[in-house]
Amino acid sequence: MKLKKSTIFILVLSWILFFAACFTAFFYLEQRQEAKATNEKIFKDQSTKKIAEKNDYADVKQFMADYYEKIQKDDREALKSMVEDFQELEKQQEAMTKYVEAYRELSYQAEQVEDTKDYIVYVTYELKIKGIDTPAPGMTPYYLKKDKDSFLIYNNEEHDTEDMKEAKEKSLGKENNKELIRKVNQEYEDALKADKKLKEFFEDD
Repeated sequence: MKLKKSTIFILVLSWILFFAACFTAFFYLEQRQEAKATNEKIFKDQSTKKIAEKNDYADVKQFMADYYEKIQKDDREALKSMVEDFQELEKQQEAMTKYVEAYRELSYQAEQVEDTKDYIVYVTYELKIKGIDTPAPGMTPYYLKKDKDSFLIYNNEEHDTEDMKEAKEKSLGKENNKELIRKVNQEYEDALKADKKLKEFFEDD
């Protein structure tokens, strides 16, 4: 079952790989953020902060909701215009249609990349795998660029620019995002402990 392990991990555990790749960056970023704590940070414009807090990025979240709707319907024609690398997406779809029954309890946490119109979205979900009762909690981070009146998902990390890589590292260094990763990771581990079939599925070579 080597195909199962390699493909389904792209679907469900990309967040783990993403986290692991930047794990050392967490500590570096934390130290750097502490060192750069200044009066400017302490006394920054509170009115600007309130405006940012009120922005829930509804258009970005709706785009991602539409994306997951197309994913579950396997509407590849519609998906072509939503991603930067359609061939990469097709690999994901092959695994999805073979092993995945549905994405459930979808939730979107979005933020804007500093000084750009780009966005990073953390999508959490419960993945219902065919033939297994317990859903697998998971999370996938996405990098989006504005594309005319819509957005474009950069879904192949090999195509990331240095600016994109830096933006992702900074995002992962934020405490709320690290807490989200820890939470999903714990839920995933709990699900594996609760369902032997689920654990065997992900451990099956």
